Amino acid sequence: MFRIDIDNIDGKTESLFVYGEKYILAELEDHNILINYNCRQGHCGRCILKLVKGDVEHNDHLIEISRNELLACRAKPTSDIKISLRD
Repeated sequence: MFRIDIDNIDGKTESLFVYGEKYILAELEDHNILINYNCRQGHCGRCILKLVKGDVEHNDHLIEISRNELLACRAKPTSDIKISLRD
């Protein structure tokens, strides 16, 4: 089980506990935390979040992301993580 600390998304900060089987976007939606997204396939980049701490595994995606970013629609946590909206 992994902990996802979400910093100031939807105007609040909270923690989720997940098994890491679903993409981060799906986990957020399951907990009524909404972020921008469009394609759900790693093509558009609308769901890019800042990875403050921890590690994720990305599945297929077509856009470049920096080391401290993640695509919520294509990333699963592999450790406890902390995420926030990009600046």
